[in-house]
Amino acid sequence: MSSIIGISSKDLVPNGFNRYRFPVSATFQNTEVCVQSISMYNSQFNIDSTAYGNTTFKIEIPTAATTSTISITLKDGIYSYTDINRMIQTALTSNGAYRIDPDGNNEFLIQLIENSTYYAAQVDVSSTPTAIGTYTRPATGLYSAGGSGLPTTARVPRLIIDNAEFGKIIGFSPAT
Repeated sequence: MSSIIGISSKDLVPNGFNRYRFPVSATFQNTEVCVQSISMYNSQFNIDSTAYGNTTFKIEIPTAATTSTISITLKDGIYSYTDINRMIQTALTSNGAYRIDPDGNNEFLIQLIENSTYYAAQVDVSSTPTAIGTYTRPATGLYSAGGSGLPTTARVPRLIIDNAEFGKIIGFSPAT
């Protein structure tokens, strides 16, 4: 016969010798105990302007004959690499630094993803095209018809780590 026993913070005692009191009398002879599952919740922010000072970084976007720098500030919170990438995409969209594929999807030329093989962050960049081709320009911003435009030579966007504390989150040193 098996039984589930729920243990929570109410079972903690100050001396560190935590104990569980069974709701009914129980006798254990020739018995095995195993842990089926443990749920541990994290409520400590990994991005925090006060505690860690790791909320800022920049993206350099090739435009026309020069570049444009987009500053990104993350709000305090718990972020995965996917969450940070979403913030990058939001900043690129707000600045018109993307193009629209023939199916109507926004295409970004830089992304931050999780590399589960190396248990690390991975930055993927694609060369910024010099011509729009079969893609469409955003209505406003850097790559729009009224913006600074696409670069005159193919170049890649650059993630600028100018904050050592943010660099620790994604595993990159400043100035890389």
